[in-house]
Amino acid sequence: MRPEPAWIQKDVLYEIYIRCFLDHNGDGTGDFAGITDRLDYIARLGVRSILLNCPFLAQRERDRHPLVDWMKVDPDLGNLSDFLLLIEKAHARGLRVLISLPVNATSIEHIWFRESRQKKPRFMKKSYFWSEEAPSEPEAENVSPEKANWSQDAESLRYYWFQDRKNEPALNYADPEIMEEMRRVFEHWFTLGVDGFRLAGAGRLHVFKNRSIEPLPDPFRTFLPVTEPLRKIFPDRVFLFGTETPPSRKTGLSDPNTYFHFGSFFPSVLDAVKNEDKGALDTLIITSPEIRSARKDGTIRWTIDHRARSEDTFEKFDSDGAGEIPPPVNDLGPPRPILARLAGSMENGRRRIQLVMSLSLTFPGIPVLYYGDEIGMGDNPHLPGKKPIRTPMQWSADRNAGFSRADPEELYSTVIDDPPFSYTMVNVESQERFPDSHLWHVRLMIDIRNGQPALWSDGIFETVETTHPAMLAFIRSRGDTVCLLIHNLSKSAICGLLKLSLWEGLVPRELLGGVRFPRIGKSPYLVTMTPYSYIWFLLEKPSPGNGTGTEGAAP
Repeated sequence: MRPEPAWIQKDVLYEIYIRCFLDHNGDGTGDFAGITDRLDYIARLGVRSILLNCPFLAQRERDRHPLVDWMKVDPDLGNLSDFLLLIEKAHARGLRVLISLPVNATSIEHIWFRESRQKKPRFMKKSYFWSEEAPSEPEAENVSPEKANWSQDAESLRYYWFQDRKNEPALNYADPEIMEEMRRVFEHWFTLGVDGFRLAGAGRLHVFKNRSIEPLPDPFRTFLPVTEPLRKIFPDRVFLFGTETPPSRKTGLSDPNTYFHFGSFFPSVLDAVKNEDKGALDTLIITSPEIRSARKDGTIRWTIDHRARSEDTFEKFDSDGAGEIPPPVNDLGPPRPILARLAGSMENGRRRIQLVMSLSLTFPGIPVLYYGDEIGMGDNPHLPGKKPIRTPMQWSADRNAGFSRADPEELYSTVIDDPPFSYTMVNVESQERFPDSHLWHVRLMIDIRNGQPALWSDGIFETVETTHPAMLAFIRSRGDTVCLLIHNLSKSAICGLLKLSLWEGLVPRELLGGVRFPRIGKSPYLVTMTPYSYIWFLLEKPSPGNGTGTEGAAP
């Protein structure tokens, strides 16, 4: 008998960019109290966890928030009492609360950096990368960031190394003091009731080794001395590492509460839908060691989301998901927009949006739903940097999309008012009125997933051979529960045969509508599908009157 999965393996995570969710006090910026006001809405979605994006004290910048103190909340978002009330109210509704923390760098105003820059620092002496002399000018144009990204500190006149921005010096994870400070940070927030961390930027950590700056190959192993002792005190807390590199099997097995981001999923989905061919997903399934593990024993330790390019790790930066590494900061030029919302990627095609939503909710892994995706919110391509996907949540067709009472010019970010994603056309209030809206459909899918253990993230995964290149079919199972999931990746209606002889005698029951289909026989099973459609089947044992008299064989 398989053990009961960790709570997060049953969950769908709902990620919230706090400053854009709901403004409670009317200052134009979303806050903790605004999220508390909408906890009933979040709970009705069926999600069981919320992921808060960077609630920590930060510098005020246009589209970035260099963190000044990892132990304090940002007063722009509310005070500590507001944050604790949010946690209390969320837990009362059965919602876990996770927080996202970028761990690869700090602000130049952070107390660690201010101490490290001193001539004779009392602590954090080696916590950053320092050079007494100006690094030599790079000879090549596309030189690595480790050689190019140096800036002079105005106070100490020494040079420090950074990754993306000059006011965000990188941390040296070869320094034991950093690891002790990380332990203190985690323990502090766990004591306050936080249920887990997403360690954003965990795939971009560096160490000073052999007189040079080198990437850290295994952040899981590096953090193990911190996470293992904490697991004894807080056994149900989790860590989501913002890296696309999985832990070694030894490291992963020794800490079952650590997870990574399976970044290859969404680029493969985009490719499959674009080409109307399951080839990209077949390649992912065949070549991915993670999927091989899921097929063997259901060992699944990753999250999946709807972003082609991760806004936190930047491990995949180019639009087609090919994995191009961003050039040194000197060559970046103006900030590039990051257009990553699901509706925008699917050109606002509702069938395509729901097809991808179905894939993410049934594929192995922990789905992460970005706020607004449940109503089909789009991006604002006119905004710089990361702001295209950081627009106010569209609650209604009222002023400021119901996000804030402030004047429009005081909003943290402008609302989307251009078709087809205008807040007057896409909003929660209008979709609540119609049971066939995208919002209600997403609720239905999440509710069904919650009730089917086979669809939880640790359900064993098996592919099913089909005769049509646009028909993707797979089995998810846990114990005696078996689900068959079929997706049509084409814009045309299709029919195809499925080889289901291993499940001969079982009767497929469609989960979204409850309709029973013909019993599975020895012959290939015929399925016809409308464009961009999907079918969720529960395979049941036959009983009188549930379709045992007819087999779904090929004609």
